[in-house]
Formats: sequence, structure tokens, C-alpha cells
Amino acid sequence: MSNGLKKQPDAHNESTDRREQLNLITQETRFVLIQNILSHPEQLPTLKELDYVNPGKSQSTIREHLERLIEADIVEEVTLPEDKRQRDLPWQFYGLTAAGRQLLEDADLLGAEPTLQDMYSMLETTPQIEKYASAPRPDREASGSTSGIDPLREYIENTGNSETVTDQIAILTTLTEAGIGPDHEGVTRQEITERIGFDHSPGTVIQHLVDSNLLEAIEPPGPSTYAISERRQEIINGEVEETVEEELENLIDDMVTYLDEPIVSVDEFQSGDRVIMSDGSGETIRSILSDEFDIPRSDVETYLRDGDRLSKLNRAVDAIEDSQGVDPDGDYGRIVFRAPAQRYRLTETAVELAR
Repeated sequence: MSNGLKKQPDAHNESTDRREQLNLITQETRFVLIQNILSHPEQLPTLKELDYVNPGKSQSTIREHLERLIEADIVEEVTLPEDKRQRDLPWQFYGLTAAGRQLLEDADLLGAEPTLQDMYSMLETTPQIEKYASAPRPDREASGSTSGIDPLREYIENTGNSETVTDQIAILTTLTEAGIGPDHEGVTRQEITERIGFDHSPGTVIQHLVDSNLLEAIEPPGPSTYAISERRQEIINGEVEETVEEELENLIDDMVTYLDEPIVSVDEFQSGDRVIMSDGSGETIRSILSDEFDIPRSDVETYLRDGDRLSKLNRAVDAIEDSQGVDPDGDYGRIVFRAPAQRYRLTETAVELAR
């Protein structure tokens, strides 16, 4: 039977919750991000601006801390309405929630706000950062807080690939901000890594996004395979035979400048022989290749010039580089074949979710 009295709030629980929130925001990186938000002229910086003023942190790290603050209702992500978005301008921003500002005020942490804004006004910025800082911001009171992250997170978690959800969201939102949509020529894995500042390879994360139909893998235009001269660091499509012949002849020329027999004494070393000593004995290119191909030393030149010269060149270079007695400093190197780097772009599904 009710006694007509209302249940009073548990002061102990409220105190515990407040203490946990303070512990959350006073973690070094998160507290710096809150200061960055307070110092911004509009108090609505973009991720790129936060990245610029925190050069020691990667975008993925910054995003992870922002998400912690968002989950705690201290920071919110606000977006421009779709009909007000402009190409090459940001439309996602981060600001304090009303609860977050109240928390800072109650903890007497807003006193430095004017000083922070004065410091920001003296910050040296790049033209791109100035462009982002002056981009239109949403009217928060009129539009409310709308996030492009929650629908993406829900979709990703439903695919079963939630162990990399933070990195997946980082890739998707970065590509969305850059306008790399279904009509774009795409970007490589390396470009994605550099844009976000990953300190690890995002290969698994990208594959999860492809499997989830959020990223599309596309073949780049041009040849399906590139022949590359490692020595020249050049693409040699159409010049493979000529380059192989040049590399082999350079190798043979280098070989005949070495002694044809191992030397056993430093006293026997002659200027110009270029043999590197190892444990009191030396090796020559000729002896290395004779052993590698199991042929007499006198047959090495003829053997290299006949048959599959490309395969023999690469195998010879490997053997010389693996040896302990010869310094491989000649004008020759491997010829390798590489497929062009695959490129990636957002699918229509990803674009719709980001909206």
C-alpha cells in the first residue's frame, strides 16, 4: 500500500555518476578535446580541425575519444541538413551537449573559456583549416542533434563485424567528408591510411566494409600488371626484355671484376678486386652463382644469357644479396611484377546511412 510519498533520488548514486563523468572528461586526451571545442570560434569544430590541433594523435584515436564523450552525453555530433551541404565543405561537427556544459560549469571548469578562445585566435592555420573553420554550421536549436554515426554503427554491428566498428566508422565518415562516393574514381588503401592517420594496416577493416556492401572495391584504369625495375624504381612495361638483358650484362660485368677464386689471406687482397672478407675467407659473385645454379664456374656467363633470363636474373640477385661475403653494389637488380593497387569508394548504401 502506498503511503503517498514520492521516492527521493538516491543522492549516493547521483554522486557516483557525477564522479564517473568527471573521471571520464579529465582523462588527458578527452579533456584536451573538450578544450579544443571550447576554444573554437563556433564551438563546433570538425574532425579535421581537431586533428590539426592535435598533431600527436591519429584521427582514429581522436574519434575513439569523441565517441566515449558522445556515449556519456557530454559531446554530441551535429550535422548540416542534407539540402544545405556543399561539395568540398564539411557537414559533421562536434559540440558540447547542454548536460556536458552543465557538468563543466558545476565542476568550475569553464573559467578558462575566454583564454582558450584568445589562444585559438592566435593559432597559425592552413588555408584548408581556415576553409573548414569558416564553413556553415547547423543551427543547433532549430535542427537538434542529428548524427551520421549511429545508423552506421547499427548497420555495422548487425553485419557481425563489430570488432572493428570504430575503425570502420572512421573510414566511412572520412570518405564521406571527402566526397568519395559511388561516382568517384576511388582511393587506395595507402591513401585511406594516410587520410585517417592509422598506425596499423586497415586491410581487415576495409575487407569488412566491402563484405558489408559499404565500400566498393574497383579496379583502377590501366594495365592489369606492372613490370618494375627495382634498381631504377621505374615501371618498364614494354621494355622488359631489354631491361633484363641490361641488368644481366651489368651483373656479368660486375662478376668479372671479382677474383675467380676465394681468397684466404688479407695479404692476397689486391686493390680493385672488391672482395669482402668473412671469417678469413672470401666469396666471389662467380662462386656464389656457381653454387646457386649448380654449374661449373666457367659456365656462369653462358648459363645466365640462355633460357629464362628473367627468372635467372631474379634468382641470381637473391643469391648475391643473401651471401655473407660479397657486397652487392653493382648496377643490377630484380624485375618484379605488381598488380595496381585496388581502389575503394563508398557505396550507395553507405551514402544513405551517412545521411
